[in-house]
Amino acid sequence: MEAFVLDASVALSWCFANDPTENTPYSRAILQRIEEADVVVPERAYGIFVAYSRRKRINEADIQEYIKLLESMPILVVPGEWLNNIALESLATKHNLAAYDVAYIDPALREKLPLATSDQALRKAAMTEGVTLV
Repeated sequence: MEAFVLDASVALSWCFANDPTENTPYSRAILQRIEEADVVVPERAYGIFVAYSRRKRINEADIQEYIKLLESMPILVVPGEWLNNIALESLATKHNLAAYDVAYIDPALREKLPLATSDQALRKAAMTEGVTLV
């Protein structure tokens, strides 16, 4: 199966198995797909710490369990290049998104990979840029 870029909106949903707005058929299908495909991400699970420290949605044990899950997956973390930050900011402005969000479009475009995201604004921007969605 073809590799794909994984957005945090999907990956973070696995942390909230008891939340039906997070634990969706789409997020479960992507989790299953990881067993058969390589996954590319521009960074790892920053949002988990935001959810823990600011929103108090999870506890320390949840974080440790989530980190173990991520470590068990064949995830390739693609480092960004500093010059790409300028292009990302332009792309973010074009689509009225944060550079953090469009950072997922960048490896999808460079590597010609589909993108798995449940973020509707990011889905729209990705399709506009010619990125296939999972």
